[in-house]
Amino acid sequence: MAESKRPLDSKDPEPVAMALAGTLEPPVLNQRRRTKRQKVQGPPPPVPDRPRQCHFLLLSKGKYCSLTTKLGHKFCGEHSMHEAVADGPSGTGVDKENGESKEGKTLRKRIPCPFDPSHTAWADDLKAHLYKCNARPKDNPAQYSEDVNLTLPRPDKSTTSASETASGAAAPVAVTEKKSDVLSILSQEQLESLIKKIQDLHAKYVPEIRTMVLDHSALDERKKTVRNIKHAHQQASLLGHMKRLDMLNDPTTCYVEFGAGRGELTNYLKIAVNDHGTATFVLVDRTPPRNKFDSAILGLEEIKSLVKRHTMDIKDLVLAEVPELRRDVTATQREPPVKDILSSADQKNDNSNESTLDIPAKEVEYVEKKPVIAMSKHLCGGATDITLKCLTNYQRSEQEKSSLPSPVKGILIALCCHQLCQYYMYPNQEYLKEIGISPEEFVYLTRMSSWAVCVNHTKPEKTDGSPVTSSDNKMPVANTSSGDDDHRVEADKELEELGSHIPALDFQAREQLGLQCKRLLDFGRVKYLKENGFDAELVYYVDKDTSLENLALMAVPLAVQGNP
Repeated sequence: MAESKRPLDSKDPEPVAMALAGTLEPPVLNQRRRTKRQKVQGPPPPVPDRPRQCHFLLLSKGKYCSLTTKLGHKFCGEHSMHEAVADGPSGTGVDKENGESKEGKTLRKRIPCPFDPSHTAWADDLKAHLYKCNARPKDNPAQYSEDVNLTLPRPDKSTTSASETASGAAAPVAVTEKKSDVLSILSQEQLESLIKKIQDLHAKYVPEIRTMVLDHSALDERKKTVRNIKHAHQQASLLGHMKRLDMLNDPTTCYVEFGAGRGELTNYLKIAVNDHGTATFVLVDRTPPRNKFDSAILGLEEIKSLVKRHTMDIKDLVLAEVPELRRDVTATQREPPVKDILSSADQKNDNSNESTLDIPAKEVEYVEKKPVIAMSKHLCGGATDITLKCLTNYQRSEQEKSSLPSPVKGILIALCCHQLCQYYMYPNQEYLKEIGISPEEFVYLTRMSSWAVCVNHTKPEKTDGSPVTSSDNKMPVANTSSGDDDHRVEADKELEELGSHIPALDFQAREQLGLQCKRLLDFGRVKYLKENGFDAELVYYVDKDTSLENLALMAVPLAVQGNP
């Protein structure tokens, strides 16, 4: 008789061991909000008389569960935690006092699963359940390396802002934390000095940025079918710039969309490159959204495109380890071929056995990678920074091994949400030191950048030229950027609080200052790419009426520079 496949005590995986020891923190479940009015509870219905019907009363429906129970049980498997069952196969299933059945056996108890408290398991059989539980944490993939794309070590989240400045005053904010009232803490003199510094730095370091609004035929049909076509205009211009920079002419390219969301940009990219199963599409996002375009990107042809979605944080992504980037992974061969290559563990064992013979270690065969083009539409704040770090890390790791002129063939990122940038994520720390921006000033800089897209930055006018107020015709102040972007910043109460600090700056002047803060951060990103072998520039790819976040970062390697 075959032995049962029960795990050995000495080889417990870490999650299971933690769960058994009680040190595992269960995930916080999303509590469903009830928006409907609660029904008035009536008297409970009579006990069900149908044989083997579950006796669990569904209060919300006012009836008993209709599932069937096992013989001798009152509750179905879904509600078995409400039933005390005697140990062993001879359990009677009869509730008794003191936790004992008629035979004197201890009644079994169900407890919440440590991996996912939304379901339960038998307390005396918890270990076996943990090994087969679908909520058991999965092993990290090969392309996962925690915080590999951070510029500085991630600070402790519990750190507070208790530091002292050179003048002896307490620093108003921590480097890693931003508060909505951070600027209102500054005195008028400090704020005016900071504003003057930002204006001078912008005039000195940030060059003129050109506007180039392009179009692409891949979005022609969509423009005819949707009412709000601003997203179509943005996507069409981005694809037009990719065509201008020769990013759509290589059918063997691997297109990686960072912060992909539903993958809508990749969907129209597939149309633009007229792919028939030769290109590769990789989508990276922290959470899998609903209504994804993945099936549309696959296509309906016999040979479907190679599409892979990686659900992980960009800060932990090692691009060189993504399997879909390998040349031997194609639309017809969707997994790396099995080869007789020693794993790192096998190599270690072989080396230990052959150390006395002084035999050199066996090396894993290098597999050529596909050229990579990175893209994103409105990649928020720090996500842009760690994406640039991810790409330059990949460029360095593959530069000497790859036969390509540059492993990264192009970068195109529509920028947004600079207020979400973090100092330890920003890739060009040397640039910040060069222009004299301290970690504390970096927080102020990112906070003021939100003024550029604040809803109050423009107010409608009456016929006599005076601004409309909420009391005029009972109309709210118009929001010219309503629905502009999903990540748009809402109206800042802070702007009103700062009125006494900077009475000379109206909404238009504050908008201009917010744009200067954004461009200072963006120009540091351009310098970072130039220092890593790219020809990079900033381009306004749509007008402000289409999107307030209308700037894109574009880069191609110097060796394969495209058209001007």
